[in-house]
Amino acid sequence: MSKKVTLLGVIFLCLFNVSVFAQSRTVTLDEENTSIRAILKKIEKQTKYLFVYDNAQIDVIRKVSLKVSDVPVSQVLNRIFAGTPVSYTVNGDNILLTLVRGSVSGTRATRATKVIEGRITDPSGEPVIGAAVQEDGTDNGVITDVDGKFSITAPSGSRLRISCIGMVSKTISSDVQTPVDVILALDSKMLDEVVVVGYGAQKRVNLTGAISTVSGQELTDRPSASAVHMLQGKVPGLNITTSSGTPGNSASINIRGTNSINGGSPLVLVDGVESDLGRVNPADIESISVIKDASASAIYGARASFGVILVTTKDGEDGKVRVSYNGRVGWTAPTASVDFETRGYYSVLTANTFWNAYAGVNYMNYTDDDMLELWIRRNDKTENPARPWTVVKDKNGRPTYHYYANTDFWHYLYQENKPTTTHDISVSGGTKKVKYLISGGYNYEQGMIKKDTDTFNKTYFRSKITSEIKDWLSLSSNTSFYHSVYTYPGAGDTNWYFSQSQLHALACFPTQNPDGSSIFTHAFNNYRPMDGLLTIRDKGTHVGSKKVDDFSTTAELTITPVKGLEIKANYTYAFTNQRGMNRYVPTTYSPYPGVTEKLEEPSLYTENRLKESTDYTNYKAANVYATYGNTFAEKHNFKVMAGFNYETKYYKSNSAYGYNLMSENLNDFNLLGEDADGKIRTELRGGQNEYALAGVFGRLNYDYAGRYLLEFSGRYDGSSRFASNRRWGFFPSASAGWRISEEPFMAKAKDWLSNLKFRYSYGNLGNQQVGYYDYIRTIAINQQNYLFGGSYPSSASISAPVSGGLTWEVVEHHNLGLDASFFDNRLTFTGEGYIRNTKDMLTAGIPLPGVYGTSSPKMNSADMRTMGYELSLGWQDMFKLAGKPFSYQVNLSFNDYISTITKFNNPEKAFAKKYYEGMRIGEIWGYHIDGVFRTDAEAASYEIDQRSVNDIINSSSGALKGLHAGDLRFGDLDGDSRISRGEDTVDNPGDRRIIGNKEPRYQYGANLAFQWLGFDFSIFFQGIGRMDWYPGHEAELFWGPFNRPYATFLPKDFLQKCWSEDNPDAYFPRPRAYVAYDNLGLQCRELTVANDRYIQNIGYCRLKNLTFGYTLPKNLTQKIGIDTLRFYFSGENLAYWSGIKSKYIDPEQARRGGDLKVYPWQKTFTFGVNVNF
Repeated sequence: MSKKVTLLGVIFLCLFNVSVFAQSRTVTLDEENTSIRAILKKIEKQTKYLFVYDNAQIDVIRKVSLKVSDVPVSQVLNRIFAGTPVSYTVNGDNILLTLVRGSVSGTRATRATKVIEGRITDPSGEPVIGAAVQEDGTDNGVITDVDGKFSITAPSGSRLRISCIGMVSKTISSDVQTPVDVILALDSKMLDEVVVVGYGAQKRVNLTGAISTVSGQELTDRPSASAVHMLQGKVPGLNITTSSGTPGNSASINIRGTNSINGGSPLVLVDGVESDLGRVNPADIESISVIKDASASAIYGARASFGVILVTTKDGEDGKVRVSYNGRVGWTAPTASVDFETRGYYSVLTANTFWNAYAGVNYMNYTDDDMLELWIRRNDKTENPARPWTVVKDKNGRPTYHYYANTDFWHYLYQENKPTTTHDISVSGGTKKVKYLISGGYNYEQGMIKKDTDTFNKTYFRSKITSEIKDWLSLSSNTSFYHSVYTYPGAGDTNWYFSQSQLHALACFPTQNPDGSSIFTHAFNNYRPMDGLLTIRDKGTHVGSKKVDDFSTTAELTITPVKGLEIKANYTYAFTNQRGMNRYVPTTYSPYPGVTEKLEEPSLYTENRLKESTDYTNYKAANVYATYGNTFAEKHNFKVMAGFNYETKYYKSNSAYGYNLMSENLNDFNLLGEDADGKIRTELRGGQNEYALAGVFGRLNYDYAGRYLLEFSGRYDGSSRFASNRRWGFFPSASAGWRISEEPFMAKAKDWLSNLKFRYSYGNLGNQQVGYYDYIRTIAINQQNYLFGGSYPSSASISAPVSGGLTWEVVEHHNLGLDASFFDNRLTFTGEGYIRNTKDMLTAGIPLPGVYGTSSPKMNSADMRTMGYELSLGWQDMFKLAGKPFSYQVNLSFNDYISTITKFNNPEKAFAKKYYEGMRIGEIWGYHIDGVFRTDAEAASYEIDQRSVNDIINSSSGALKGLHAGDLRFGDLDGDSRISRGEDTVDNPGDRRIIGNKEPRYQYGANLAFQWLGFDFSIFFQGIGRMDWYPGHEAELFWGPFNRPYATFLPKDFLQKCWSEDNPDAYFPRPRAYVAYDNLGLQCRELTVANDRYIQNIGYCRLKNLTFGYTLPKNLTQKIGIDTLRFYFSGENLAYWSGIKSKYIDPEQARRGGDLKVYPWQKTFTFGVNVNF
């Protein structure tokens, strides 16, 4: 749709005729013996016109004399081209200079000629107005009329080149059968495309820095949670990591890998204002520029050390009122399998098998008769009245619940398919003096929790108004507002819900007792199903909410006092207010028939408590900058920009806790009641931070004839985060480019080479993302956890010493790039190679004597180098299918990087210090596994002492204590006959070696799209070639009962994947509880220590998006006043392929790391409609 709108815009420009042009814009010139080229340049400066011509056709070197005052441009052109065969045609802001038909040389006149007639259209059948049709290698040419028709006389056997701004050129033979129909495809990768850069814009062809762009069209119709998710895989070098699948959850952004050992993220600017990209309506986005190197980002100084993302939102345009609506409805579902074990018999059998190996007894104290009861019910998917799932029988002299269920707890707690809907609408228009755009959006998404369902609602609003007060003065405003509400049941947040539900609720337990009472304790062991979550769910009064309000408004004044000079001044005020609420209440449960007990334990979130929190951010920014551009001696073009920036941000957080509320359903601190001692119990916590940043910046661009390109930029920044004597820093950059395709010796390659440019950039940037005021020692007030005099006493502690030389981290960038396009820009290629040196990283400095009683001060004492490359390849073309134009596009991207520590204060290279010189970021050190012991005798006679990794095995009770058949056999790599960590250093790591790396490698994206007969289709794949992950000790979705044997969500048929005498080649070792559980962090159990048998390559290929649409013919929709009407289907995260050894874990969930106990990742299916009128 956007491509069609773009084309309509081109046609609209072409509808201006010469008579309107002659009276609309005037110029004043006083030239003596000046080249026509220079005069044309001066006309461009005084007006907004751009001249388009072929140097080979039009003699612009010829010199003329001219003196006029405030006359129409048409009069000037008529005078300078008087007596020549040059004619001109106006297409909006473009003036096309061509030779009149018939102005051919005598040599050509002797050759046989013919008249070629035809019509040029776009893929939708609309005429292309003002397209140039030129005989290749000559001055002979014409342009198309308002119907797209042309007629040209050319020799037989010649070639005709057809071109138009914004479209892919095409060449045909003059011997073609006439009349000929020619279809030009829209050019999605125009060399003359304007790219947004810091405090300005440049033509893509003149860029010397590493900048990638994404158009708003590429984000249209995507049913992602936010614009951040839509960028995943779109830009080489841009890494998007999602922390969970919670509705409304955003993602973290990284450019070109590990930035600093202290973290750091790119600067995100929305219309020049620091913002959260996750809170921008994707429908409002016009373009996104991802700035990767110092050359392009140095203008932002200390804020941009790790790249910049510039988001430009859509503006209003003069003309009629335009209304655009995009609405879609659909549903979401988990990306990974949720087909867990639901048969009570196998759930108990598995838990008992693992537990017995550890404790010598069963986990569930079921008798043989109980197991038989489970067995006969094992295929009952629903409760059969003849075989009830809860039976009351005597046990230990009292009536007791006996549970024989086959409960699918996952589907009891959660739902797979959840509705979602999105609506976006915008209204734009205006006159030449005033332009406006108003847009709004709404998104609703229902979550996975089945009872008291979690829901997410968000709304967007944006208003942009530009008013031209005078010809030299304009004023604009840009106001946006974002509001979201996420409500959910349970305690903490939804990740807590998923974590709490994963333990102790074997499938043998029903959801409730027969009388509807809750289950918490039972008679068959001392563990509690889900640690009380079932009672919380049944109670239904635990609620939580997160609300976000984000407001921003910018006023900007633009002054153009003289030609070529533009001055801008703007001021921004923004605030963000995040509010959270959690309410807990006591619950009840029935341990025995007829008995009800109260559950009120703070550790289980069942006390009577209300928590409210507020995080408030206030942001102010001001910018003043001027830009001046000019051309001298015809070929020397320059532009200079300089300005000043000041901004300040204030952050404050508050948390309040109140206890003993007098209502379980009303949540307000006015309802706080007294405790047993007659006191009202409350707790308050808070904190605040504030910083200011000021900078003077500038940039100089120069090019010679568009062939040799230079850019210099720099910024002198000051940050209040550092001490006054370390506060300021200067950060320069420079870049150069050579468009070798414009060299005269490349003229013969013009038929197939559209552009070839080499470029290099270098720069230094400061990093202030190292904490707030770390140069100051602070005193913290803490509350002790013991009673003294009837209350909890307070104590004070002082922070570690600080270094007097604490200052900026410095980031040094080198970037080498190649841009190439071929065959009239149909084939494009971009390659980047870069080195980024992060210097003076903040880390622990010189160790202090033990008697000092504190940790080492932080110092700027570490360096890191990141090296990488990025490749992108695109192809676009068109042909006829069944007599109709078929357009298609293919785009591929690939990137890789590695980061290495080049300096760190760890001469011993001890692992205890986390980093060491020469270390590759992400290294995973682990043991080698030689397989499993085939027999008990082999295990008993193994000469290698591996007690250091067999803690649980050796401390187990019962017959399986010690090594047995099926246990892992560790390799003795250092030959000392024992498995150990050695001295825990790189030089002496014991029996460990590097077995993998947790940083992503070989990231890629692939997009295929086509358009034909009103249909459009696109498919987008994204992935990672390799990324190693060793499952954490709480990763139950991978380890199953090896972690804790009482997992609620047990992978189906898990015992079949474990070693047994009948299954000696199984993937997992002998069943043993807790061998993958490391609650103390000692790494002394066979599966908690990283090893090369169970390290996973979580590299993946994901079908990120698939969209299929149909646009109704305009001759039908325009009858009812609709410009375009399109129906479509779009799916997100539809499938993935990965080498991970579990169908229950999305690879991006594993990439997050940790225990995996988070909201599952989601895929989305939507059906939508686009309407424009």
